[in-house]
Amino acid sequence: MTREGTVLDGKYEIWKEVGRGGMSIVYLARDKHLNKQWAVKEIKNDGSKSINTLLKGLEREANILKNVDHPVLPRIVDIIEQEGTIYVVMDFIEGTTISERLKEEGAQPQELVIEWGYQLASALDYLHNMKPPVIYRDMKPSNVMIKPEGGVKLIDFGTAKEYDTENNADTTALGTRGYAAPEQFGDSKGRGIYNTDARTDIYNLGATLYHVVTGMNPCEPPYEMKPIREWNPALSSGLEKIILKCTQPDPNDRYQNCRELMYALEHYNELDDTYRKKNKKKLALFVATVVLAIGAGITSFFGYKGVQRIKMDNYNTYIEAGNDYRIENDYVAAAEEYKKAFELDGTDAEAYEKYIQTYIDASHEVHEDGSTPLDLETGLNVVANRVKAGKDGIDKNNAVLFKLAMTYFEELGDYKTAAKYFYMINKADPDTGALAEYYLSVSSILSSTNVDAAELMDEIDRFADYNRTNFTNDNINKFVNYKTLGRIYATYINYSGVAEKAEDVMLQAIDDLEHYTGTELDVNEYYFAYYDDLTVIYQTLAEQSGDELLRAQNYVSAVSYADEYLNILEIKVDEADDADIGGGSDNRFNTAYYNKMTSKASYYIAMGKMADAEKVYQTAEERLGKTNVLSSKLYAEHMDALYTDCENSSTDPTSWPRLVPDKMKRLLELYREGKDVKDIDSNKTWKKRKDTLDLLSRGVPETEEDTDSETSSDSTEEGE
Repeated sequence: MTREGTVLDGKYEIWKEVGRGGMSIVYLARDKHLNKQWAVKEIKNDGSKSINTLLKGLEREANILKNVDHPVLPRIVDIIEQEGTIYVVMDFIEGTTISERLKEEGAQPQELVIEWGYQLASALDYLHNMKPPVIYRDMKPSNVMIKPEGGVKLIDFGTAKEYDTENNADTTALGTRGYAAPEQFGDSKGRGIYNTDARTDIYNLGATLYHVVTGMNPCEPPYEMKPIREWNPALSSGLEKIILKCTQPDPNDRYQNCRELMYALEHYNELDDTYRKKNKKKLALFVATVVLAIGAGITSFFGYKGVQRIKMDNYNTYIEAGNDYRIENDYVAAAEEYKKAFELDGTDAEAYEKYIQTYIDASHEVHEDGSTPLDLETGLNVVANRVKAGKDGIDKNNAVLFKLAMTYFEELGDYKTAAKYFYMINKADPDTGALAEYYLSVSSILSSTNVDAAELMDEIDRFADYNRTNFTNDNINKFVNYKTLGRIYATYINYSGVAEKAEDVMLQAIDDLEHYTGTELDVNEYYFAYYDDLTVIYQTLAEQSGDELLRAQNYVSAVSYADEYLNILEIKVDEADDADIGGGSDNRFNTAYYNKMTSKASYYIAMGKMADAEKVYQTAEERLGKTNVLSSKLYAEHMDALYTDCENSSTDPTSWPRLVPDKMKRLLELYREGKDVKDIDSNKTWKKRKDTLDLLSRGVPETEEDTDSETSSDSTEEGE
């Protein structure tokens, strides 16, 4: 088991265990460079046959998922081998499975099931169109996660396989009976072995939709899938037809690909018997109207212009309504209005850009429980699907492609997907072409599994020079680029010469931001990012300095920029509606505050200013309190700093009462104070020091009253 606080590969900090199986443990981890959460699966490689089997499945899963680029599919971003243990870093997916939802609530609402079905079909379509195609083969409710904001994620790729058109048979029967297609256990009549393909996944998905919309598990009696309206007559006959077609025993009778299924789900109501009857009447009326129009000699030209004018008026109305909702911070309503706008007219970039920005803003609005009003990946998926389908020529709209690419790059750190959209931008476009080329080069390097740091830094230096000389101080792109540059410099800060170059660039960024003349930029948001980078830059310069005076000056600068960062953080907290620092809440403000305060304390310790470090720790402890999720880490780190300070006088703790009585007294005071901090006993650092501190505590009274009492008792004994 990996200890809490362990940092893997210099950037993944283990926070806590979130699950375990027979041969693996899953942890929640934080990426120290991106300040993002990941799931880390730990597998001990003991050489046993069972472990080798697991590792082969894991290797298969990793080989598939390392190449995916779809919001419904999880990503594997890193595989680390360390001291005989393999760590797989992947997307951390919060939420509950559809299977768990079914147990709690039963059948789910039809509209929700159709939405989930479309998302899952989209993911399967993506897998089927990979090269080589990937067949998932185990779609079922327990393999689909419902995210807190409502979207779904497909999990568990242990049975997935790359489809080989030359192979005429699978070697093993895989899948879950009830959801599995007949060919997964034989041919369409259950005989022999029959090759699985994309239509197998369509059957699995149909069976899953059947279960979710009816609440009837096909794995349980009566072990059959009846037409869904036999269970609930209120359900759509159109959806019934879709599920029946998906689950035909013969693959040739099903939808032949997921795009056919996606189209059917989008237009399920048009398959409904009632709808089709109404449409017959509408068609008859339409034909009659056309005949009359021709007879009257009406031209269509002026009618067309009128329709277009009405369409544009409606488009602008949706945009204005979205703007009003955004002002009120009603992100959900705003996004819906912008979506109506681009669904009405998908040729204009404004609706797409504002839709994406609304999702970005919502992802920064963190509630007390750590949730956000909207899930950014879900919003990007909507636009990405339209780009993929080429709707309204959006796949050629450079402004939309650039916004999409930058959001993947800046907000999600998904460089591979970002590179795809940067590549699609026309290099001759005067607004985005040249900039897209720089970002394409950088994101391509960053998306590599083995980043060439020297190559990256050369490209970043060229980008920094381009940014400084090609943009004026009223151009928002200049400051977005500085933010990107600062983050990459901070990530690769320990490479030779990077810290010095980073210092020049980010000090210039601060100076340019002070002279910003535009109106679009949230200036504090960018100061916040630049100050964060500068603390890391000056910390590194201090650590690398061989001159004591220069080292101290750099630490002073690091403290100064940490204070600037914390000042902006307070402004951001004040502006937030329902989030604060401290208490029992778990949000990004707490994490940012904890990280910067403990960094600031470490700078003082490095300068030999333990008293100043103490003040920082005490301030943070008062602010976070004793029930916050980060409180145990804070108290343990503070205690360890005091312990180390005492240890500097002697490695023998029994000598501390004689050598450093005041320091030891303060250490024990903090130890006693920290005993009632939430989850403190599970903190590895705290437990490591506990026995020694308990031993020392026995010889030191807890309060001044105890001291007075002991002194009085001693005097009485002497008098007697």
